[in-house]
Amino acid sequence: LHHMALSVTTAAAAVRGALRASSAACRPPRLHGSGASMRVKNHLDPRHRLHLPRPPLVRLRCGTTATGGSVWTATASSARPTLSAAGAAGAGRSPAPRGARGYRGVGPRRDGTSGTLVKHGTKIPDEGIMALNNLRDNKGAKWDKVRKGRGRGSGKGKTSGRGHNGQKSRAGSKLRLGFEGGQTPLRLTLPKRGFNNPKRLIFTPLNLSRLQEWIQKGRLDASKTLTMKDFVDSRMMDKRIGSGVKLLATLRRVWDPVTKKPAENTFGAPLYKPLTVKVHVEVSRVSAQAKEMIEAAGGSVVRVHYNRLGIRALLKPNKFPHGLPKPARTPVFLKDKVDREGTLPAPGPRATPAAPEETPQIAEASAVA
Repeated sequence: LHHMALSVTTAAAAVRGALRASSAACRPPRLHGSGASMRVKNHLDPRHRLHLPRPPLVRLRCGTTATGGSVWTATASSARPTLSAAGAAGAGRSPAPRGARGYRGVGPRRDGTSGTLVKHGTKIPDEGIMALNNLRDNKGAKWDKVRKGRGRGSGKGKTSGRGHNGQKSRAGSKLRLGFEGGQTPLRLTLPKRGFNNPKRLIFTPLNLSRLQEWIQKGRLDASKTLTMKDFVDSRMMDKRIGSGVKLLATLRRVWDPVTKKPAENTFGAPLYKPLTVKVHVEVSRVSAQAKEMIEAAGGSVVRVHYNRLGIRALLKPNKFPHGLPKPARTPVFLKDKVDREGTLPAPGPRATPAAPEETPQIAEASAVA
């Protein structure tokens, strides 16, 4: 039995060796045709089949000679290999022009295209060309959620970052801000500095350039007296105007179309677009230079006083169904900063002064003349 087992093992080893030699002999050789060299594989995937030369199509067959050796025979055929679904999708597209190469990324697409076509010689950056297959978030834009109690390696295991025992390690522990365990907190040991001015007023700035732009666009009607309500209704500024609006003399700079930079005069001073609109406004405060510019253009500025209730009644009169409040009197410390109290409701269009009617005496005198 022992000798029979050895003979069977030896025979099996001889058969395996013969099979290995036969498979090595049947490997496809390297063909050298009129064009570029090409390696023929036993199992061609669709992408390799697309790169086979068209005329002629060579078929290779492996045979066995009488002495037991292997021989390759090549036959020309006009039949084309059958392409799979992926290969058939790319067979219909037109070849890339000479001198250009296709940037495929991870491979051909399912629709048959090959991505962005880049001219030969174009320098491709290290990060590649932007496409849908290589869009990524910026580094640090996404962070993984901290998972507590998931082992020591996470850095938040066991006690989950709360430490061992103590009040702060218990559930529901919420100490108020600045609490130092009962001792005098730091905020009480330091002396006080400064004060809050109860008479402080905060105004919303408004530049003349923006006012002129709104009037030229037709978003404000310059034929009437413009108030802070008109500014808010036209979306020139937000409804939260604080203590009122202050008009400033900032104008828009002139740009040089040649240099595409702010224009300057011969002395190097910047040039600004002048104020050309004639406007009558009522605001809380106005700078001296802005007042001069408006009056030079034929307009006028009036500084009016509104308290917090008056500003709310001016901007939203519909919030007072039982009637608007009376205008507040100007405090003594603001008498020299305003011209008069504001009116409620807001003033309407400016009335055009009518010509005086002629009395009979004036008509008779003019006829005699």
